[in-house]
Amino acid sequence: MGSWHLEVLRLQPLLIELVALLSLTGVAALAFGRGLRAGTVFDEGVYLASLDALEHGQKLGSEVFASQAPGFYALLETERAIFGGSVVAMRVAMLVLALVGCIAAYYVGRCIAGPLGGFLAMALMATSSSVENEAVRVRADMPSVALSLMAIAGALFAAKRRGGAGLLAAMFAGGALAAAISVKLLAVAAVVPVLAIVLRGPGRPLAAALGAGAGGVVAALVAFDASVLGPLWNDVVRFHLKAESAHIYGAPTDFRGNVAKVVGAVAGFHGLLSPFPWLVLVGGAGTLLAWRRRQLLAALPLWLWATASGAILVLHKPLWAHDVVPLSVSLAVASGLGIATLMVQSRLVPRVVAAGCVLLVAVTIAHDVQQTTGGESPGIKWAATVLRTRTPPGSEVVSDLPIIPFLADRRQPGTLVDTSWTRLGSGWLTEAEVLRTIDRHHVSAVIVGHNFAGYPTLLRALRIRFPVILRRERVSLPGEGRVEVRIYLPADSRSVGAALDHSS
Repeated sequence: MGSWHLEVLRLQPLLIELVALLSLTGVAALAFGRGLRAGTVFDEGVYLASLDALEHGQKLGSEVFASQAPGFYALLETERAIFGGSVVAMRVAMLVLALVGCIAAYYVGRCIAGPLGGFLAMALMATSSSVENEAVRVRADMPSVALSLMAIAGALFAAKRRGGAGLLAAMFAGGALAAAISVKLLAVAAVVPVLAIVLRGPGRPLAAALGAGAGGVVAALVAFDASVLGPLWNDVVRFHLKAESAHIYGAPTDFRGNVAKVVGAVAGFHGLLSPFPWLVLVGGAGTLLAWRRRQLLAALPLWLWATASGAILVLHKPLWAHDVVPLSVSLAVASGLGIATLMVQSRLVPRVVAAGCVLLVAVTIAHDVQQTTGGESPGIKWAATVLRTRTPPGSEVVSDLPIIPFLADRRQPGTLVDTSWTRLGSGWLTEAEVLRTIDRHHVSAVIVGHNFAGYPTLLRALRIRFPVILRRERVSLPGEGRVEVRIYLPADSRSVGAALDHSS
């Protein structure tokens, strides 16, 4: 009986830590999950339409334009098979992956600064507004960051273990790293911390295992997409290289603009009034103090990750706010460790500052959990209803708001699932190609509300082909204000009554 009590006492700290981890994971799920039923952004429509096209037999690269690296589409198809293909189901899948990333951040922090470092690293992730905004979005940013964190966690585990366990962990780290880059190319910044950790370990064996894991993932992707490697290279690499030198509407045009975009996205909507930049500042100061005492040296790879991410972002074009998620996460994890070291200092002032940071994190997360988000725009729902009632089931539709045909359960030509500013502004997609696709596929309707509206020649051609035009003004698009949505229909389209007919 005495030995049983002794065993319970020995396990008690571990059980408390596990309960705390599960509780913090639940809080993060509540904070991130608020966006499950929020209105969809443009990119989500692109990727959901792409997934729908793949599900109905179109081929990535040759028929479906690949806006991201092929690993992202493999991830989307896996998530659809497990969770379902609706907007909410796919967002739940993204939420699960984001929470896995949070747990990986906890493990990274725990390896370097103990349980307190793990909890603070995870909590600061949930405090970042850019992370919270992207956690459930059907986009490549958060999945690539979650996989990057898993790679860093695997590298840390490998560096602490000998023998087969360490080699397997290194292989896992390499595979996760390759998967992260295959989901979004900007995840290449995570190579820096992973290599920094592995090369400090036993050396060649771990590096070889890391390379084997990465090579296995690359080989699997190449084998799966062997028949379309050329088109995928054009879409994923050459397209983005061309966009680098193009003037893209809404994106910064120079280095200073990129810096301002990065700082604004990291700080959040309220700028310097947001808590996150101040938490990063305190965490950085705590890290420097610890380094002066030759403590927390193991945190260097995380700050290198942040540095590499920042350097890539300020040079990247076109740059969008959601691209900054890797920097926000790397700063959150590294800063959490710095704050953790302040809490165990012998002097009172650092402990008080750290305690204030913990309180600020708790208040921020509690505040965010209570906020509500709006659902899909009534104008988007109206447009989807029009398509369902005035186009034949299963027919093809072209739209510069691809979420509308997706919600209406209408197919979209794979070459036009992405009609973004980047693709149109770079010249990779032209008006002539849009019209050729419309004619070739004999589409039953065209929806204009996002990017096509800026091309008068295209609109005149559409009016000739589709003389019936239904309009809805002041349709809200998340993060983009209000637009007019126009639905172009053929002359013989079926009437749906005055309630839906806002004909021009």
